[in-house]
Amino acid sequence: MPAPERRTRWDLTAAAMLAVVVLAVWTALWWASDARRTTATTAPGPAPGNTTSALSSGATHLPAALTEAWRAPSPATPVPLVQGGTVVTGAAGMVAGRDLRSGAVRWSYRRDRSLCTVGAAFHQVVAVYQRGETCSEVTALDWSTGQRGPQRTGPVEAPTHLVAAGDQVAASGSRYLEVWRSDLVRTLAYGRVPTPAQPATQPRPDCLHGSMALGSGKLGNGKLAVVEQCPGERVRLTLQQSDPRNPDQPEVIFSILLPGQQARVVAVSGERVAVALPDPARLVVLDEQGKAVAEHPLAIPDADLRGNPPGGVVEVTETMTEVYWFTGSATVALDLGDLRPQWTRPGSLGAGSEIAGRLLLPVPGALAVLDTTTGQQVGALPVDRGGYRGPVGTTSSDGVVLEQRGDTLVALREPLVGSTR
Repeated sequence: MPAPERRTRWDLTAAAMLAVVVLAVWTALWWASDARRTTATTAPGPAPGNTTSALSSGATHLPAALTEAWRAPSPATPVPLVQGGTVVTGAAGMVAGRDLRSGAVRWSYRRDRSLCTVGAAFHQVVAVYQRGETCSEVTALDWSTGQRGPQRTGPVEAPTHLVAAGDQVAASGSRYLEVWRSDLVRTLAYGRVPTPAQPATQPRPDCLHGSMALGSGKLGNGKLAVVEQCPGERVRLTLQQSDPRNPDQPEVIFSILLPGQQARVVAVSGERVAVALPDPARLVVLDEQGKAVAEHPLAIPDADLRGNPPGGVVEVTETMTEVYWFTGSATVALDLGDLRPQWTRPGSLGAGSEIAGRLLLPVPGALAVLDTTTGQQVGALPVDRGGYRGPVGTTSSDGVVLEQRGDTLVALREPLVGSTR
């Protein structure tokens, strides 16, 4: 029987050196990884209270008065985000799920990167982080617990806004935009693709994107409308499938030149697209052949329609029957079916949100209570916004009204009995 091999001092030294090298490599990889730069705290379960979304909260009670309950910094949310008992804020690299009534943090997701934007889609929170010059790091989070869901990377431009419709969400960009489905797999790439997998598949890679609107499910059937500003021609409106057979090959339904050099796409609904034009201010409704089927004058300043909206997306609030559009100085109610204007309220600060069958519309010093059919004001809830004079995004859930005032989210609720606040 042969004698067992005896390890020499060199063997032991080599093994130790190999272990040190492996440990050093692992440490270097971990040090450079996103895992080291990510801190997540999840909640044990859903927040108490309403478990439905804000759009279907079914609130039957209109507050008699409102007082501030809490506020939090949230520059990464263009509009308030709420589902059930959880409000989401985004600031300083952290996405936080907060208790609707108290503002206490229930869960958080933090990275050492800047937040580009935070949105809501397919009943999840979608956080977009900046890496280098692009907003390329995307993570979906569970509304109730903050548990991480699908993730993706991609060359989304900064700045960007998210627009959700049905089971899709689009990320805007001045030269390049994407559409993702609920697992964050890209279904469409449009514009100047940074590293195209297939060359010469984009129809107009040298054009700028002024604004976009996504239609899917309730608001359209998987279509993306984009206003394009191309060299040497008038402004262009392009309607395409948001989920083509090949995500790198856009399937254009129509692409037409519009009169003038300025336009904003407002909504896509069924087989209709609404685009607003200045000089004079008007809303043109087109069918899927790109033919104008209606043109409606708008009682708003032409200045509201010049230039591009922030993030390439106009502010709208969608309900089962209406689209409320904030132009910058007024709110216009559109019928969801044919996109025909129903009424216009000048002097507003945002698109507003429905509660108990009424529209709460932010105006200076108050939330005006409007009849949704006629636009007539039937009441007002005084709101002290201090020195803030800018646009106000609103939504409501379970008796709490949320206002996005610039970089700050403010929660308002009825005063408690006996409260002096």
